Amino acid sequence: MKSTLATPFKLSSLALCVFLTACGGGSSSSKDTTPTPEPTPTPTAPTQGAVSGPHTTGSVSEPVFVYYDLDNKAVIELTAEQAATNTVWDIAFKRSGIYLNQHSDNTITAFATGNNSDFFDADGKAIAASFIAATAETELADYLAVKTSDIPTDETKFIADKTSNIIEGFYNYDMTTHVVTAADSNYFIANSDNAFTKFRATDITTAGRGIGQITLQTAYQSSSDAAFAAEQELTIDAALACSGEVTHVYVDFDTNQEVTAADAWDINFPCAADKTGADFTINIADDAQAMHDFDNSYDAVDPTAVAYYGFKDNVYSVKAFDSTPWYQYGLNGGHLLWSQFDVYLIKTPTKTHKVQITSYYDADGVSGNISFRADEVDELAGEAGA
Repeated sequence: MKSTLATPFKLSSLALCVFLTACGGGSSSSKDTTPTPEPTPTPTAPTQGAVSGPHTTGSVSEPVFVYYDLDNKAVIELTAEQAATNTVWDIAFKRSGIYLNQHSDNTITAFATGNNSDFFDADGKAIAASFIAATAETELADYLAVKTSDIPTDETKFIADKTSNIIEGFYNYDMTTHVVTAADSNYFIANSDNAFTKFRATDITTAGRGIGQITLQTAYQSSSDAAFAAEQELTIDAALACSGEVTHVYVDFDTNQEVTAADAWDINFPCAADKTGADFTINIADDAQAMHDFDNSYDAVDPTAVAYYGFKDNVYSVKAFDSTPWYQYGLNGGHLLWSQFDVYLIKTPTKTHKVQITSYYDADGVSGNISFRADEVDELAGEAGA
């Protein structure tokens, strides 16, 4: 009779022999313990082109800012007051407006690549059908194609948002002789207290580093006048006015004379820090506006059409995106905004990013809901993001 124990015994011996590698056993072993190297992963292009949004920028009556950090691809919750001193955000959106941070520690500039030139005819007119047919998906390839080699080497092609004082250009400065003269052909028009005043500086005498005396020629148009009156001369002795405790010299155009801060005034000259005269600055009142008329082309202002003259507040901003708007309006006869799908290069102090606006509406068609792509520019071909 065949024993049923023989086979298991033989299998156990065989298993033991395999386990010990050499059937001789013993405490020594010749097993190779060198680790097997892991294969080096093949570099792949970074994922790009994912759409961020829609981000709500409020309504027409109650617009709000959306502040965005390009490095971290994140919205930063800030008030407008906080944003003015914040250095983290790079680009902001409010309704159809796009804003760039202008903090001295994070000055942002932009350049339009013009990759969408085929959306316009030979005369530069928008081809409505091209805009209407374009979608985030159809324009993704053009976005991904933008690489570091597309970044202009000419830094002047990148422009920033510029904040200016509306009464700029009333004097000339010679860089060689350091002499200041009045820019007497540069006219300004102030809109203040339901009246208009056209004025220019015709003579400036310096005192220290400031204005000691300035002569203005002013032409007044009251609410009942059809045109500007003849010019009147007004001389301001800023050196005398600033020698006391005052901080500004004030002028009232209604009476064409210097007044105090307690009176109704239209423009002021801040006193220089050394009190020898006034700074080279003219401010208009908070409730007033002004415009340039450097061509001296206006003999009057039509009060019923004030909104169309281009009057601006004392301090105003010209946005970089104003010169190359991201949208076209009313292409189908309605009131919609259609993205141009241009790719903008946004330069921070350390990096360059690309941005493409993909939509101004949410899924329900509500306006002011901005969607966009934003990625750091590199030389690798991008891949569509999830």
